[in-house]
Amino acid sequence: MRTGEPQSDLDKLHEDFPGWQFGSVWATAASGPDARRIYATRDGRLITAWTAAQLAAAIRGEERDGP
Repeated sequence: MRTGEPQSDLDKLHEDFPGWQFGSVWATAASGPDARRIYATRDGRLITAWTAAQLAAAIRGEERDGP
C-alpha cells in the first residue's frame, strides 16, 4: 500500500490478524448485483463471511475458542 491511499478492508484484516491469509471471491448473477465473499485461512481452517466486520468477528471467536 502506498502512503496516503485509503486502507482496504482486506489490508485492515491483514494488519489486525497477521497470522491469517485472506482473499475474496466474487459471485455474479445476471439478475442481481455482484457479491463478494471474503475468506481467511490458517492451519487448515477456513472461515468465510460477506463482510470484513463479520469475518473479523469470526476470527476473534476462533482465536478465543481455540482448536
